[in-house]
Amino acid sequence: MTILKDIKLDTSGNIGKDFLKSLMGGRLNPQIERMLEEKKDICIKNISPKIIYEIFKIDKIKGNSVYFNSGHILNGPNISKILKGSEITAIFIFTLGSGIDDMIEKTSSDGDTLATIIMDSITTSMLTILGKKAGELIKKEGIKKDNWSSTCTYSPGQFKWTIEEQKEIFNMVDGSRIGVKLNKSYLMIPFKSISGVYGFGPKDKIDKTRVACDICPRKNCIGRR
Repeated sequence: MTILKDIKLDTSGNIGKDFLKSLMGGRLNPQIERMLEEKKDICIKNISPKIIYEIFKIDKIKGNSVYFNSGHILNGPNISKILKGSEITAIFIFTLGSGIDDMIEKTSSDGDTLATIIMDSITTSMLTILGKKAGELIKKEGIKKDNWSSTCTYSPGQFKWTIEEQKEIFNMVDGSRIGVKLNKSYLMIPFKSISGVYGFGPKDKIDKTRVACDICPRKNCIGRR
């Protein structure tokens, strides 16, 4: 199991701007532009990025189930599709830390709705940046041979992979070691956290889905890539 802390993120550029524009349906006025810069600095001071992951060997894929040599099983029509052809899987969890949740909750409690929306947009973008960083690091370990490659990443809660599968993800990787836990609804706490998988195997055998959005019919989703 690999645990990475004190991760440096590239927060240069217009963090949160594109996501906020999509959320608000167009251009941002000067007031929001100023707030975006102000809240960006506050958010950066409150993040504590961490990653945990472990590599598991796939035993077999049968029907909608993926069986691992460890005895764990992941279920779902798309997880079995994405991991078909892979020989190993990386199970991961990453988070921006609890400081972000505390900050956004306090701002919301104070009644500052606009600041809450802006900080949520900024930290959502930061979580995407952390996800790219996690993917780069995990792929360096997962691609073990010259003729190997990686599948796209896929997470519980995405199209046709039920959120209840978080329970098995957390059985495979101990999220508490980076301060992440599940609530009764299988949502992660801190909220700005993501779990999921990558598959690895021969380039000519692994699934060629580019991103998980490609298997989802929600064309107008704000998070579509």
